[in-house]
Amino acid sequence: MSVITIHPLPDGSLCLDAVRTQRVAKVAEMASRLVETGAFVDQSDSILVLVSFGYSPFEVHALLDDARQVAAEHVVAMEMCEP
Repeated sequence: MSVITIHPLPDGSLCLDAVRTQRVAKVAEMASRLVETGAFVDQSDSILVLVSFGYSPFEVHALLDDARQVAAEHVVAMEMCEP
């Protein structure tokens, strides 16, 4: 009878951290573009603006909702800070 040793494989968290960091940075960058142009209010305007800044259509459609949400949160926070 032989003894079987099981070596657990990494669950992917090492790889996911880098991907998550890149995604957060890309969303923040896209949100910044939306705030500076004021296009975060309308989805169609947001798509056109981000594509015009050179983002790929895949990136735009994958990250658009998050970027619009971050942009809206930023604008609300700035308005709440005004005296």
